[in-house]
Amino acid sequence: MVIAYTAILGLMIGSFLTVVVDRVPDGRSVVAPGSACGNCGLQLGPRDLVPVFSWLALRGRCRRCKAKIGVEPLVLEVVNAGSFLAFAIKFGLSWELGAFCVLAAGLVALSWIDLRTKRLPRQIIYVTAAIGVPLLCIAALLRHEPRRIWMMLLGAACALAFMAIVYVASRGGMGDGDVRLSPLLGAYLGWLNPGFVAAGLFLGFLAGAVVGVVLIAVGRGGRKTAVPFGPFLALGTMAAVWTGQPMIDALLHR
Repeated sequence: MVIAYTAILGLMIGSFLTVVVDRVPDGRSVVAPGSACGNCGLQLGPRDLVPVFSWLALRGRCRRCKAKIGVEPLVLEVVNAGSFLAFAIKFGLSWELGAFCVLAAGLVALSWIDLRTKRLPRQIIYVTAAIGVPLLCIAALLRHEPRRIWMMLLGAACALAFMAIVYVASRGGMGDGDVRLSPLLGAYLGWLNPGFVAAGLFLGFLAGAVVGVVLIAVGRGGRKTAVPFGPFLALGTMAAVWTGQPMIDALLHR
């Protein structure tokens, strides 16, 4: 039941993220005005905002003017629900589940915006940290494992130091948004195990390198082609939650 409820919550928050990714890059409020059709201005009511089902019921079109809505809201809701589901499977009913769901929502929104605009809005990073980090601290204390707070701080410091070095060495090849995001990712991975930070960064850079090679191979990129790196950092972090320990075990037992 926990997994099912978490997935449903992920759909609901994913619906809100469609507003976030649309408005935050433009500096607009995510609270007011309410959601409306971009073509005819119809204010969307509760029946228009039910995650996934409203889109399917309306066949991806506005209820009044029949303008095409597009599949993006549907994809965003499903991806966020899938991220919540993955963490629910990993952590079950636990104190840390809420904190990692906050991370998932933040990473989904940031990745979506970065792919579209090549930006990682600091507002989303800071809000995710302001909600998620205290939840991690509370989870550590309720689990009677206060050492995880120090592990979290160590992970954040290691991730920030590494990304800062890469930023300087890249001479503008990496955006400062990636550096700003890194301590948040390091804090979460460090809370689990500071060694996971290295795993997460490795997997993120590996994914970015693979995609870069593929883009060059198909003629859609080059050495100087700007590729948003935030989604790869997010992917590496998500993957490290699952594979960090096996990677460390494999390295130590070589």
